[in-house]
Order: sequence, then C-alpha cells, then structure tokens
Amino acid sequence: MTLRKVINHGNPRWRATAKVNGRRRQRFFRTKEEAQGWLIEAHRQHPCEQFWKALPLAEKQRVMLAYQSGQNKVAASNLKPVALAEAASRYILVRGTQNLHPLTLRQIRWKLKLLVGSFGGLQCHELTTAMLEGWFASRNWKRSTIEGVLAKIGPFLNWCIRESYCIYYPLKYIILPKEDERQPCIFSPDQVSNLMAAATSRDPGMIPYLALGIFAGVRPEELMRLGWEDITTHGVSINGHKAKTRQRRLITISENLKGWLSLGGDLPPKSRRRRLEALRQASGVLWGHDIMRHSFASYHLAYHASPDRTAHELGHRDTQMLFRHYRQLVTREAAEAFWAIRP
Repeated sequence: MTLRKVINHGNPRWRATAKVNGRRRQRFFRTKEEAQGWLIEAHRQHPCEQFWKALPLAEKQRVMLAYQSGQNKVAASNLKPVALAEAASRYILVRGTQNLHPLTLRQIRWKLKLLVGSFGGLQCHELTTAMLEGWFASRNWKRSTIEGVLAKIGPFLNWCIRESYCIYYPLKYIILPKEDERQPCIFSPDQVSNLMAAATSRDPGMIPYLALGIFAGVRPEELMRLGWEDITTHGVSINGHKAKTRQRRLITISENLKGWLSLGGDLPPKSRRRRLEALRQASGVLWGHDIMRHSFASYHLAYHASPDRTAHELGHRDTQMLFRHYRQLVTREAAEAFWAIRP
C-alpha cells in the first residue's frame, strides 16, 4: 500500500495504491484523509486481515508465542558466546576506523570501560535489563547521566546482536528514573556584559570564542574546529566535519555579533581552558554546563518568538530538544538587553 501526492490531469491529488482481492487498485482523492480512509478499508478486505480478525484471542496469542519461539530458536542456534570485555575491545577497534570525532571516540571508550568494569566477567548474552537498571541505581546516576551512557552503550549492544554475540537488546525495556524538568543555566545580560568587558581589557584574543558561543550558540567543541575562513558575510558556516552531528549548518550573524567579530582575535584560541578560567575569575561570572549555548537559545527564542527559527539556528531537526533542554524562560526586555550588548 502506498500514498503519494501527485498531479493528475493538471490538478493536485493524493494517489492511493493497494491490492484488493489479489489485484492492484489505484484511486485518486482530493484530500489526504480521503485517501487514507480508502487504504484502511482496502487493508480490511485483505484475506490475511480477515483471517486474523476471525481468530479467537487465545488462538492469536498461541500464534504469536509460536512465532516468537521460532525466532528465538533460530537466533539462539546462531549465538557466538563472547566475553563482554572482548566484545567491547573489538567494537572500539571497529569504531576507530569510522572517521569519528576524537572526542566521540574517547566518550565511547570511557562509557564502555565503565560497563566492562562492572560486567566484564559476563558473556554478552548474559547481560540483562535488570542488571543494567541495578548498575544505574548503584551509581546513583541522574536520568540525564543515564541517557548519556545509553547513547554510547546502546549502539554497542546493537552491534553485539549483529555479530550474534547476544540475541536480544537489554535496553529495550529499561525503565529510567523519573526526573523533574531542569531549568538550564544561562547568563544574565549583566553577566554577559561583564564577561565581554573582561575579555576586551584582559584577553582580546578570546573575544571571538566567547562571542560565537554566546551570540551564535556554537558548541564549544565546534568552536575549537572553526577558523576565520568559516566566518563570511552569509553567516557562520559549520561544515559537516566540524559539526557535532556531522550536518552542515549556516548560522545567522546578528548585528551585535558582527560588532564583536570585527575586533578580531584568536580562532580557534590556544590554551583555551586556562584563558577562559582567568576571564571567569576576572569578571566574577559563574559558569554552568553548556551555558553559552543555553543562553543563546533562551534569548533568541524570547526575542524572535519563533521556536522553529531558534531550533534551525541551533542545528536541531525539530523543536523538541529546544523545549526539553535548551531554553530558560526570560522576558522580552531581558532579550532586548542581551542582543544590544556591543563592543
């Protein structure tokens, strides 16, 4: 069954295609809803659908259990028992050949080292959902930390299934702890002014690093891959090999950011950590996790009142990430003060 928008005799129509009584049928509709309704009705007429509907509930369950049992027997017959520690070593070697960012590869090694440190004596197929939940609880990890660990060990466990080291995915039914919504840490406009003033007087070379992080939302790791050749009249160009997600994006340069970039500076800066810490102390500004990017997202959303536009500038596929993790509630007045900060 397929559904596609086409031009039929010069008019836009929705084309629905399905098999009815063994024969291919095709209909055109003015609206998508009408086409979907016809497809649903055609699906109900399929012999398999009619057979399944006629079965009693107990028979349906028996068929499903038999199917699952057969699938598990086939998978179990192909199982290649391997120690978790050995599988992790092989996986890291494979990932090392896939052109990952060095930081990503280090994170994979670190998370798998933690996993192996707790379960290295087991074979891959012996690792269970309950074991992992107990591991998270014993380390007293917050939900956000657990999600970060899952992001790295999940692909490893899928790879183990592909290599027949295990037959099921232990993360499928994992239950994560509940967590209240966290408000991201952001700068106030006064803190941004103090920080940029400290950079101007003490270390002008750090200005582009701070300005791009605060007024363009560029990630810290991406900033360390940028050069002045990436700053053009069209915007800040984050090429695929420099972006965290490997997806190219072009960030708009605001008027105040244009002023800060006109002062020049080091891009990327050397000895970043030492110089950044000196500016923090000189300005008296406290720092938080991903605070520059969170500040940009919060003030951009409050100023432009367009979640889609803010998400696009951040390089997100949709607005879910923006509302879940990135934005703090700020007033329109604060946003205006933020975007008015200039040299």
